[in-house]
Amino acid sequence: MKILVKATGILEEYLPPNSSNPIELNMNDGVTPMDVVRRLRMPDNDRYLIAVNGDLVPHDAQEEFMLADNDSIAIMPPLKGG
Repeated sequence: MKILVKATGILEEYLPPNSSNPIELNMNDGVTPMDVVRRLRMPDNDRYLIAVNGDLVPHDAQEEFMLADNDSIAIMPPLKGG
């Protein structure tokens, strides 16, 4: 299935070299947002803000939420305050 992935901020460096943003990934059925994070080799120990088709996926659901063909996913770095 095809997933459209947009990475923002410092996460753009994990997109393939010379690719556009967003990119289109071919993924197997039954993948989750965190499967996409791992596929792009982003550190999986961060608490990303992830939206699927414009709706925020709660952090505790990012490992279980099933993506569907032609979903659009945005991955944003964790917010850090100061």
